[in-house]
Amino acid sequence: MTAQAGKKHLPRWLRIAATTTILVIAAVYIGHDLVGRGEETLQALRALRPAPLVLALLVVSAGVVITALSWREPLSAMSGPITSGDAIRLFAAGQLGKYVPGVMWSVVLQAQLAARSGITSTQIVATFGVYALISIATGAGIGLPATAALADDRPVWVTGGMIGLAVVGLLVLPWVLRLVLHRASRLRLLRDRLAPVGIKPLRRSMLLCTVSWLVSGLHVWVLAIALGASPSAALLPCVAGFALATVAGTLVFVVPDGLGVREGVLVAVLSGCLPLPAAVVVATASRVLLICSDVVMFLYGSWSARRARVDPAPIPR
Repeated sequence: MTAQAGKKHLPRWLRIAATTTILVIAAVYIGHDLVGRGEETLQALRALRPAPLVLALLVVSAGVVITALSWREPLSAMSGPITSGDAIRLFAAGQLGKYVPGVMWSVVLQAQLAARSGITSTQIVATFGVYALISIATGAGIGLPATAALADDRPVWVTGGMIGLAVVGLLVLPWVLRLVLHRASRLRLLRDRLAPVGIKPLRRSMLLCTVSWLVSGLHVWVLAIALGASPSAALLPCVAGFALATVAGTLVFVVPDGLGVREGVLVAVLSGCLPLPAAVVVATASRVLLICSDVVMFLYGSWSARRARVDPAPIPR
């Protein structure tokens, strides 16, 4: 595929204005959420010691890094090889965009940095669409067992059937995505803008995404144990519950990053292994740590791009 290095980009002042606007709106929503639940936040911080908070922050940050590597797979398949460092930098650049109402603002932030690497907006948008499906599908598959905590009277065979259906769906999804991308790449509008995507990068993306869900969910487990939950009894509700709650928040895309929605679902799942007040503390602490991780990742992406003069090594075609 030919790099579109000579393609004209938006004026610098317009790119700066768009980025600033997105960040201001994100800051308003984050600030409103934290102030609105200020008493709960203080309660969470008082109830938890620094050690589990720091450990949980490191765990959830590791999950974000693995997510970035999963996101890299479809992007590199469509645009050309991209290093792990550049993938993490690009992914991190869009972390605060998800706190703006809508679904495309992370893409806007990522596209501005990606353009300087020869990656086009079309490739970034296509990656966003493919990865959104992978993330939601794997998250729902992992989160499905958590629904047992929401309906104690559900027959075992119903839960087993839903898990089996999820497994089959995850096995079939890479082939469906490959077919859709193959058809899309043959459209006249996209023929010269998207490279064909094989089944292997889609499988790798799904595997890494599954790992990222499992790792990210462990931060909830760390918090729950710190508040007295049984490590064995809390593992499944915490990991699966986090995935289920995050997917639920993602689907309600008019709410920035599922603010409030994710916490509500997570509290409902965790109430099976923790007293309700403790479950609220864990959900609130989880939100604060996720915001901290997103801010740190965004700052890393911005700083590393500036340190490298914003221009990573051109991606070979």
